[in-house]
Amino acid sequence: MNKIKTESKIGKINRTFIKDETYNLLSQKIISGDLRPCQRLRVKELSDELGISRTPVREALLQLESEGLVLTKANRWTIVAPINPKEALNIYPIIYSLEELALEEAFDKIGPKEISKLREINDRIKDLHDKSDQLGIIKKDNEFHNYITNLSGNEEIGPILQKLKRRVERMELYFFENSESNFTTYIEHLKIIESLEEGKLEKSKKSLVRNWTSTIETIVNLSKEINIEDNEISN
Repeated sequence: MNKIKTESKIGKINRTFIKDETYNLLSQKIISGDLRPCQRLRVKELSDELGISRTPVREALLQLESEGLVLTKANRWTIVAPINPKEALNIYPIIYSLEELALEEAFDKIGPKEISKLREINDRIKDLHDKSDQLGIIKKDNEFHNYITNLSGNEEIGPILQKLKRRVERMELYFFENSESNFTTYIEHLKIIESLEEGKLEKSKKSLVRNWTSTIETIVNLSKEINIEDNEISN
């Protein structure tokens, strides 16, 4: 007796993709400064502008809030988080500590081919600086550090770093855009590369940490603390 085949259901379209696209778009606009610090975010306005329902917008905003890019005051407002230089003192040490660990795990895998790739990325950073492309510099700087992290083979470190770097990327762009005299990334990367070529792990780690602490010092020197007040929130 033949069994009757039941038709398989196609299923509903996965709403997750819409939420992810909304999150990616809003986070990019926050990091680039298109959505300004303390700018009010209204779910209805965003959903109308994006041509989607309010639910994925709310979900994206919740995710951005969990990452510190958005602030919400219950029943009052949702805003783009202000730029707070003090965050640098909290976030960067976590970043460079994790990258130190990644460097230790990647160290034996770094040979001439990997050194050449790091030099290639770093040369591109210098080219972007000559063109005053600060956003491009930040992205290439991330590529430089991520390349080392990925060589570690530790799949847990990357996602944590990515989340933290999204927050500091906005800060770096905000403070470094008009600070050409503070450009030290290229030289500091050269020191990391040279230490790796010499096969000196501890020296490489110190150069790596110095690269990040230099960024902290620059941000602190360029900034004053920004306090959150209701009258600072953009309408």
